[in-house]
Amino acid sequence: MRALLLSLLFLLALPVSAQRYELRLTVVDKEDGEALPAVTVQLEPGGAGGITDTDGGLRLQVTPGRYTLRATFVGYADYERKLDMGFEDRELTIRLEETSATLSTVTVTDRGAQEALRSTRMGVERLSGEELEAIPAVLGEADALRGLQLLPGVSSAGEASNGISVRGGTVDQNLLLLDGAPVFAPTHLFGLFTVFTPGTTGSLDLYRGNIPARFGGRVSSVVDVRTRTPTAEETIITGGVGLVSSNVGIETPLGEKWGLLAAARGGFNDFAFGLVERLRDTRSRFGDATVKLRYRAGENDFVTATGFYAQDFYSVDLLANVGGVPATSNEYAYLTLNGGLEWAHFLPNGQSLTGRVTNAHYAPEIRFPQEDGSRIDYSSGIDQLSTQLRWSAATGSRHAWEIGTGYDRYRLQPGALDPGGSTSVTATELAEETGTELSFFAADEWTVSDRFALSGGLRYVYYDEEYGGVEPRAGASLRIGSTASIKASYARSRQYLHNIYNATTPLPTSRWVVSSSRIAPQTADLVSLGYTQSVADGNYLFRLEGYHRTITDIIEYRPGADFFLNPTVADDLLRGEGRAYGLELSATKRAGRLRGELNYAYARVENRVTGDRFRDRINRGNWYPGYFDQPHTLSTNLTFDAGTTHELAFNFVAQTNRPYTVPNGFVEVGGVDVPLFLERNNGRLPVYHRLDFSWTIHNLRRKSARWVGDWVFTVYNVYGRNNAYNIYFQPRDARTPPLGIFARSPFAAYRLSIFGAPVFSLSYKFTFRPGAGRGKQ
Repeated sequence: MRALLLSLLFLLALPVSAQRYELRLTVVDKEDGEALPAVTVQLEPGGAGGITDTDGGLRLQVTPGRYTLRATFVGYADYERKLDMGFEDRELTIRLEETSATLSTVTVTDRGAQEALRSTRMGVERLSGEELEAIPAVLGEADALRGLQLLPGVSSAGEASNGISVRGGTVDQNLLLLDGAPVFAPTHLFGLFTVFTPGTTGSLDLYRGNIPARFGGRVSSVVDVRTRTPTAEETIITGGVGLVSSNVGIETPLGEKWGLLAAARGGFNDFAFGLVERLRDTRSRFGDATVKLRYRAGENDFVTATGFYAQDFYSVDLLANVGGVPATSNEYAYLTLNGGLEWAHFLPNGQSLTGRVTNAHYAPEIRFPQEDGSRIDYSSGIDQLSTQLRWSAATGSRHAWEIGTGYDRYRLQPGALDPGGSTSVTATELAEETGTELSFFAADEWTVSDRFALSGGLRYVYYDEEYGGVEPRAGASLRIGSTASIKASYARSRQYLHNIYNATTPLPTSRWVVSSSRIAPQTADLVSLGYTQSVADGNYLFRLEGYHRTITDIIEYRPGADFFLNPTVADDLLRGEGRAYGLELSATKRAGRLRGELNYAYARVENRVTGDRFRDRINRGNWYPGYFDQPHTLSTNLTFDAGTTHELAFNFVAQTNRPYTVPNGFVEVGGVDVPLFLERNNGRLPVYHRLDFSWTIHNLRRKSARWVGDWVFTVYNVYGRNNAYNIYFQPRDARTPPLGIFARSPFAAYRLSIFGAPVFSLSYKFTFRPGAGRGKQ
């Protein structure tokens, strides 16, 4: 009750405002689905509008409210509809009906470029569902997180992994949200796919610089994924059939006030592993589903319910012993079950009030089959309950305010071992861990003049009567002429929930822990400076951005640390400091048949752990490379539109690979030389590079607008680069040639590669509109 009263007093004491959200419009011919350029679009009231580009696209910045949308184009009937803009980015397709011969006009709009010049936000990237679909990925599956890995400052946690590192941060330093609920395990099939159900992603926002004040809890980045808002116009059925997974979805109105979006995917991959001798006994299957239901409760009220489910199972016989528990093989199962409810109420004069409650449930499990047919089970879990209340309004054309309050409760089950009848293992259950955050935030974007804009934000967090404090956020943008701007920003953030592991990337046995008297929250301070240049009426956009981030109380581990069912895990943890700095350069071509971008990033990340005792130091207390210290990264993404039917896309990535640990020498034990490891991250994997290709054949026969089908052919790793995922040390294996043998040592170095050859895939995707084209011959 005390927290609730504080929240209400906070809201009443501050001014209110409205935030703008992006409305992405695509205008097409109603009969054949072809994009229509140069269509005039207008929103009333407010006057926002513009002209569609060569792809029939237009992006508008709109405050929440009710509008009338009008579209006009020579040779087509005028279009008009009511539009309810909620508290999220939205995509909408406008289908114009032809009345006479059309005019072919090509026009490029610079509205998006002007927004990039004006905004004070730095390190922000936005990808629409259509943009994500166009990026080639492993086995032809559209992938949200893999699309992010083509952006400057974002790199993969490893080959075939959707865990990401942002500006050198670790995987757990990213807050990944799906409709406001955190997702703790974002991948399927050993990291090959993102868990987001295909066809449901409406937009993805990456904040890696000046993070908005409404977000908190991570020190590296926020990835805010929003599912599409269900249509209230027509029924649309989508789906796809591929070699590894298949999916189906429906978006439909349910009467005048209800809209439904539902989709599911399943994958059964045992046959694929059987093609590789070393993986013949590996088993894998996965599935996910997304449901979103939207209800118009009144003229000014909307209620949205969202549910998300994901589950994985795989069995590996290569790891016969985890945490000292014997088994014939290891079976891993992951369950994610998220739910959310959001209410939006529109007030007079552009004001609005929104409330949201979400619950995220994540439950990993490891199963150990025994020779006698019994099974030992290890389980853990995390539940996060979150609420947020926001009040916003536009106080004028030069201000956009936002204030609110939030509450987060963490409940962790660190681990439990069920013997399942085995007499060789003792039942164990670690004590539950909990933590709570109460937050208040306020932000304002102030357009001081046509050339100068400021943004300010303040977030205050109160954590479990132990930690907390103020987290300021600030930004500024200065226009230089009409085509360039200089930006600067600062942000402080804290992290109270941590994932600990003694490997480069989290393993199934990794542990989540909350901040406590022995585990302090991580605190990061980020300073950024950037330059943006628009060329050729916004067709080309160039960005240069530099940054420097310092982090206190980073979490490291002692040599030989074991977190599996460890009741005193804090004893194996060390506290240190980190620093990351770099320069990011991006060049984007936004329109025309050939579109794409070229990105380069110079990025360094270093850690230091000092202590009073030698055992409390790493690398003698000196700075050493962080786990994602990858100094040079070059990536490009090109899409060529060969006409109305064919589209070709290419991705190329080249980067300095991750550090790893190599022996400093050898010691003789019983007449055998054994490697001696004294330093951490003192070696580096070979340079990584890869080329991907995709060929999309859109609506090949083009006979009906009701059924549109795409054939997608992809090649991942076109020239078969044998990139190193890791180099590890183990007893000599006569079957596998080692990279190096240490004198008389029984240990040797081996390189692990995931894809050493091109990976081909063919899939078919379709969209069916039952009500389209009715009444036509």
